[in-house]
Amino acid sequence: MEFIKDTHYDFIGKKKYSFVLSAIFVIFGLIELITMIIGTARIGIDFTGGLSMELAFKHKISTASVRKALLPAGFKDLKIVKIRGKNNIILQTKAVAKDLNKYTARIKKTIKEAYKKNPPEVINSEMIGPSVGKSLSEDAVVAVIIAIIAIILYITWRFEFRFGLAAAIGLAHDVLVLLGFIFIFQKEITLLVITAILTVAGYSLTDKVVVFDRIRENLRKIEPEKKKEIDLTNLVNESINEVLTRTVVTSLTVVLAVLSLFFLGGIVLHNFAFILLCGILIGTYSSMFIASPVMVILNEKHYS
Repeated sequence: MEFIKDTHYDFIGKKKYSFVLSAIFVIFGLIELITMIIGTARIGIDFTGGLSMELAFKHKISTASVRKALLPAGFKDLKIVKIRGKNNIILQTKAVAKDLNKYTARIKKTIKEAYKKNPPEVINSEMIGPSVGKSLSEDAVVAVIIAIIAIILYITWRFEFRFGLAAAIGLAHDVLVLLGFIFIFQKEITLLVITAILTVAGYSLTDKVVVFDRIRENLRKIEPEKKKEIDLTNLVNESINEVLTRTVVTSLTVVLAVLSLFFLGGIVLHNFAFILLCGILIGTYSSMFIASPVMVILNEKHYS
């Protein structure tokens, strides 16, 4: 069913504006990447090592009162988050002690003494050592690199090298712009965030494959001797417009699902859903305004 019929939008004609807009966010993404490399980025305890503990209180509780109770005991670097709709508190800290077990026991003892009339129950307690965090960090980098290489090889095999190159540029754009959003909104880099980035890469690739496949089909309809005479801009614009309904409907469906995670998934899934939401919008945008114009540029050089 075609919800968007007989459209003739000039996507390629807007490439100057889209390239400038994307360049701004790519710069932010490069800044985030540099801060990750030099170790000044907001890195979660998944990679640095540390403690994450969820406490459930019987009565209402505030983060300010919990912080006030912990400060005299020397717990200054704790991140305290209240779960909306519950009397639960999540305590997180990076590895600040050699023995995390003793550190955890001290926190529990301090909280119980401070809230004798509102005793908390430990719902979940997770400790990650620095060496484990380092291993997870290295594995995450390797996973991202392997995924990108595999995607480039797949596109090159499925289509042609210039298609693969355009997809690789579009994918690099999506990842960097996503990192730019992480930098702007000051999100922590955690395993869930890395998972979201890889998920977005897969979604972005799928969207680009659909567009590129239609471009290739339309190119095949043209006789070889006439390919040098075609207007590639019009051909690519026509191809994008032909799959516009599919692109919009698919993106909207996924966005609705991710929005439910964002608003109802709780604090644990909040950043994951946020990255997915941004990534879906970025991937859809780049398929039409970044990867496709790059495809035109590469094809013009190929047929010139």
